[in-house]
Amino acid sequence: MVAKKLVRAWEEAYRRYGAASDLAARTREVDAATAQEMASASWAVAVAWRGLAGHAELSWWMLAALESAAQAFEEQAQDWQARSARSCGMASMRPPQRAGTRRRG
Repeated sequence: MVAKKLVRAWEEAYRRYGAASDLAARTREVDAATAQEMASASWAVAVAWRGLAGHAELSWWMLAALESAAQAFEEQAQDWQARSARSCGMASMRPPQRAGTRRRG
């Protein structure tokens, strides 16, 4: 049996994710703050899935499903983080010049 503490942590993380997802769905254009909240909420759900997967008494197929869910939320969190960075202009910033190179144009 999985500890109630882990189940409650998952429920809280998923409630937060649901609220962030609802906000993003109602927004015509998602801004950087909303995208960052989606990323943060997605990371929280992934961590909760991994916490559940860390329970040794579960069958192999259940562990595989939990790991798969965690991975999906981690990938989603990375996508939302990238979207947040693009929204606030960070993705358009040029990398610093290396010593000895000249920028053309």
